[in-house]
Amino acid sequence: MGSANQGFSRRWLTGAVLAAGALPTAVGAQLVRHGGGSMLPADPSSPEADYIPPTNLATVADIYKRMTAAVLVNGRGPYQFVVDTGANQSVLSTELAAEIGLPQGPIEPLHGVAGVQMAATTTANLTIGGRLQLNAQLSLLAGAAIGAPGLLGLDRLERQRVTLDFKGLRLLIEPSRGSYRDPDDRVLRATKRDGQLTLVDADVAGIPVTAFIDSGAQSTIGNRALQQYAMRLYPGVPRATTVVLSATGQSVPAELAELAHLRVGGLVLPNWPVAFADLHTFQLWHLVDKPAILLGVDILTRFEYVSLDFPRGEVRFKVPERVRG
Repeated sequence: MGSANQGFSRRWLTGAVLAAGALPTAVGAQLVRHGGGSMLPADPSSPEADYIPPTNLATVADIYKRMTAAVLVNGRGPYQFVVDTGANQSVLSTELAAEIGLPQGPIEPLHGVAGVQMAATTTANLTIGGRLQLNAQLSLLAGAAIGAPGLLGLDRLERQRVTLDFKGLRLLIEPSRGSYRDPDDRVLRATKRDGQLTLVDADVAGIPVTAFIDSGAQSTIGNRALQQYAMRLYPGVPRATTVVLSATGQSVPAELAELAHLRVGGLVLPNWPVAFADLHTFQLWHLVDKPAILLGVDILTRFEYVSLDFPRGEVRFKVPERVRG
């Protein structure tokens, strides 16, 4: 079994995941350099441009950084918040709370991917997607741990529609849509588990997998039950050890390996580097013994966009035109 010296956050990839190799290459990709040396499609928001999924993990990281939402806090801002459909609780940075002068409230449990931490709280009025939410309770963490001034979890999104528009390099938070659908959309009904939309159409080599859209994770993480199943199917796949780092400062040991024949939204993905770990999240959802996976932005960028409509209980995927053809 191989090893990797660095761990990775569920939100940001580091050397451990990058060592797993580049993403499958898209044929005929037209790429231009942006700041920091990463690569993004030329004129990606042009309606005439074909969407070309990222060809390497550095590009995924660049796209991920753009998937934020403008939020007003007590009328000030806007501030760019991470939108995390894998988190039940919203978080504000201690630095922004101090800047605005928000009082510190009671200490409450804060659930992270690696465990539970007691954290201070505060309350503020938030304007998200044009809608005012009064007296929102927010946990407080250092900005360096969040990677942003704040984080929007399911407690602030459950009445909204969240669209990760990878072709347009933007994230939208809007009211729930009506019955209209783009004829090219793959629409999946989804059930709710603690506010989270659970996909009902995902499998590995024909075996159903409980899948969640985790917009706050740059990388995809499966549970140990899924790993055991995959190892039985593909016993010779190389593995590397690493750790998953939580924003709460806790960590969980993990193993990296390529996962083959993962199907999501009607699209069968090529072999994909996935981390496998006993996350606290899987324990909370009672998904220790059944195959389950948190789909991060690395996999979600295979689609032009992914839209989660929480009130309607559905997820829409737009498969790139070259794949549809």
